[in-house]
Amino acid sequence: MPVFGAQVVQDLDGSGALLAAVGKTSQRSAGAFPADAAAAQAKAGKAAVSAVAAKDSAAKALRADAAQNYWYDASLGTDGAAATAVPSYFVPVHGADPEDKWTVVVGADTTKVLAVWGETRKAGNRVVCDAKRKVVDLDVATEADIRCGANQPFGVSRSEGQAASATADVNNVYNYFGAAQSFYSQYANYDLTANIGANYGDGRGKALRGTVRMCEISTGRDGVRRQQCPWANAFWDGEQMAFGEGVTTMDITGHELTHGVTQHTSGLSGGYAAAINEGMSDVFGKFIALKANDPNAAGANRWLLGAGSSLGQVRDMKNPADSGEGASPDRVNGQYWVDSNGEEHTDATVVGKTDYLITDGDTFNGQTIRGIGENKSIALWWKVENLLRSTATFKDLGNALNTACATNVRTKVAGTTADDCTQVAKAVKATQLLQNA
Repeated sequence: MPVFGAQVVQDLDGSGALLAAVGKTSQRSAGAFPADAAAAQAKAGKAAVSAVAAKDSAAKALRADAAQNYWYDASLGTDGAAATAVPSYFVPVHGADPEDKWTVVVGADTTKVLAVWGETRKAGNRVVCDAKRKVVDLDVATEADIRCGANQPFGVSRSEGQAASATADVNNVYNYFGAAQSFYSQYANYDLTANIGANYGDGRGKALRGTVRMCEISTGRDGVRRQQCPWANAFWDGEQMAFGEGVTTMDITGHELTHGVTQHTSGLSGGYAAAINEGMSDVFGKFIALKANDPNAAGANRWLLGAGSSLGQVRDMKNPADSGEGASPDRVNGQYWVDSNGEEHTDATVVGKTDYLITDGDTFNGQTIRGIGENKSIALWWKVENLLRSTATFKDLGNALNTACATNVRTKVAGTTADDCTQVAKAVKATQLLQNA
């Protein structure tokens, strides 16, 4: 029976020699799984649905799917929590909205809810479909209702190698998918299409797929159904992208696609790991735009996510307090910081601030940091993406940054130097990543 999040990630050189090992394991357990598993899982399912309903009052038609058995040690994902693994059921909960997916951890022998987190991440071979402002009822729709493909609800407007469409959003997403594919291939030796693409059996194979110009009607948190057209949102649903009209900027597209990358690498999920997941998407979404010389990432917009979109800038990685979605923290435990069960987009800006300091440098929180530049920073963050475990904390992120930098020096990646690692360590200290959150 696995212990969720108990992982030690090893980094090896070409000969198989160990360069670094990062992770945590659980040392103590208490309790036992009930003998009547069916009855216990049924109770856990009811508790999980109640927990999600309390967390998100707008979610409709909640249902619990079959639970998985794990030992759960809260200390693996939250610094300072009790370091004891307990028998638990991990219960998937779904709602009527395709974006409504949660995992609820329920104590197997207590029916106590131990943790709740969302699973949907909002925002090669390319396939892009135009919803043509069709309104999708997200109160009743499923993931299949937004799929893009020749045999899917939304037909193909442009696929790999085809001429440009008459619709700007179609062409933008097609081009941004290409920029993201090129970025990951060049800077990470990672085939985006092969790793996160979807094959719907429409003869186009595995592809990066996106449905654009979608409108929606859904019930808000106040219980009122509203239609949004244009719909000011975008999300990655685990297999493809969906965009509202005008939300198709390069950094937002790269951000959402990076959720797919994280899904298939570190698997960051739940608690602070969810915030780090959002932050990593900000980091790589911004790098994709910068390396493609995206006009929306030039000048004063360099560290603004979403500039040029119908949303406006949503996060300011340089000055998180000025973020369009709301003032956000620039350091662990700093002003605007929220706890591990808070809104993951809020604490994500600590990751973005750290990236800004490492890449461009600045004087912040008692530290004067020399920026190491984009290429070294990209190599650093990619190594971190592959070192983090699924329930990583911000302290784990800080340790992974220092470890990744030292590894890149030893393996001569991107010309990284020992002094670069000194600057990384200063940035980690400035944003207080090594503090207990």
